[in-house]
Amino acid sequence: HGYVITSRGCPNRCWFCSVPKREGGVVRELPITDGHNLLDDNLLACSDDHIRGVFAMLARQKESIEFTGGLEAARLEPWHAAELKKLRIKQMFFAYDTPDDLEPLQQAGRYLQDAGFTVHPRSHALRCFVLCGYPKDRISDAEKRMEQTKQAGFTPMAMLWKDETGKRDPEWGKFQREWARPAIIYTRKTL
Repeated sequence: HGYVITSRGCPNRCWFCSVPKREGGVVRELPITDGHNLLDDNLLACSDDHIRGVFAMLARQKESIEFTGGLEAARLEPWHAAELKKLRIKQMFFAYDTPDDLEPLQQAGRYLQDAGFTVHPRSHALRCFVLCGYPKDRISDAEKRMEQTKQAGFTPMAMLWKDETGKRDPEWGKFQREWARPAIIYTRKTL
């Protein structure tokens, strides 16, 4: 109950993502139906009219709003942040998947804070999936990305990369568990 999808697809062709293979490299806007947990692949890649329609639908919901499908930091604009602040947000997720994502994530954090969002550790509404454990990744590098995410104003959530077989290194599994719960994250010492 409450899960809703208002668009499918993403114009980005990220090497690690299955969305372009599954949905194609375009965004398809769907009819907007009621729900409070938005699962769109890339809502902010939609037209402004569609985004405004989704925000209007979310404003009608009695439940707290969640963007568990994620929002793309590079596409976030100040007007989006202002409209998001009008909603009763429980949590919204952004992503830090590649080094190119850091600067847009930092900018998104500034936009959201300027709009009035409270940052961690008092609030965990601003969340960020952080990709880790991919080929040639190192735990020390992943820890640095987690700290950069916190400094940008977001609570990190480690997302462990898996190959086609689904196998994971146990050391990365332990790392992911430690960086997936805010209660653990904010008791850790900063690097």
